[in-house]
Amino acid sequence: MGTRWPGEERERRRESVKRTLFISSVGQRLDIMREKSSGKAQKAEESALRLLAQRDHSREEIRRKLQARAFTPEEIEKALEWLEERKILDDLRYAQKLAIFLTREKLLGPQRVSQKLFQKGIPAELTREAIEKADELLAAGERLRIAIRMKLKGRSLEQIFPGERTKVARYLRQRGFSWEDIWEVFQETGGLTEE
Repeated sequence: MGTRWPGEERERRRESVKRTLFISSVGQRLDIMREKSSGKAQKAEESALRLLAQRDHSREEIRRKLQARAFTPEEIEKALEWLEERKILDDLRYAQKLAIFLTREKLLGPQRVSQKLFQKGIPAELTREAIEKADELLAAGERLRIAIRMKLKGRSLEQIFPGERTKVARYLRQRGFSWEDIWEVFQETGGLTEE
């Protein structure tokens, strides 16, 4: 979905600059860590920082990856707390960014976005907040209409056979839209007939 939204290019540049500044400051942060940490705890923090320099992660994702690298739970918790204290690791910020991406670029419905955030280890409360923020930018009903237009490639729901309408409805359901929302949009666009 290569759709360009107003300010999207500016936001991408800003994120690129942030990431560059973050990566360049990793060395400085490692020096700070060496002063306060020692041994395996320091290695856990360094490993977590390297992971975050590549892309954003949730707290749970970092925990899993550090566990896979055989760090103890105490070392992992210490590293996570250190990252959160410095606002390097922030589940709400990550959840909002991911929810906005999934709704704008992938045109996923609220249920599928919630599922994706759950898989990333985001708590339910933060998931709700992130989905609300994403819905403010592009409402679920509008995403549903765009997804229908893209699926039908210019045709209207009235122009397709009932069997095809069923397939479109299933497709939308798999993308995380509720049956109620699908039903409502089908009624609005004249896609429902008594069969």
